[in-house]
Amino acid sequence: MAEFWIPDESSGEIITASQLEAVPVRDAFERWQALRGARSYPETPDDVMAPVSTNTLLIEVLGEGEDYQYLRVGEALVAAFGEDFSGQCLSEIEQTNPRFGIGLRMLYEMVRAGGEPLCYRGWAGQDMPGAQFIYYESAVLPFGRSLRVDHILVISMLVLRGDPRARASDDLRV
Repeated sequence: MAEFWIPDESSGEIITASQLEAVPVRDAFERWQALRGARSYPETPDDVMAPVSTNTLLIEVLGEGEDYQYLRVGEALVAAFGEDFSGQCLSEIEQTNPRFGIGLRMLYEMVRAGGEPLCYRGWAGQDMPGAQFIYYESAVLPFGRSLRVDHILVISMLVLRGDPRARASDDLRV
């Protein structure tokens, strides 16, 4: 069970899909699995993204992972980060917030290079003063029309600062 506090430094951990507590993230992961069938990953993210679109980041892989461009940032994530970075590249985020950007690059690169999904949970600390959230669970899912991952979809459920769920983590399961 997740404990909620605001640590000094942000942190996170890779988890298994069965450890996901956020039902919308777990459901999206299960839709991804069903859509891929016998393939390594589904071709397009539309059917996975539709039911949880406000909680998604749709990212295009540029080249062989030289950069990643945010095509769409869902409304809930815009509110949580305090900005809409649609159209920006990860390299731009790395310039303004190197530690955060490098962490994202590592996650995206693992998914792109391996063609496998990744589930993650983390805590936003005092080192991320602009973040409106303190805890999140995410599924980072690969998509592509060929043998190459060309898009990544991130589905995240967030616990906002001041949210009553910060005191009762069982509510995250809603």
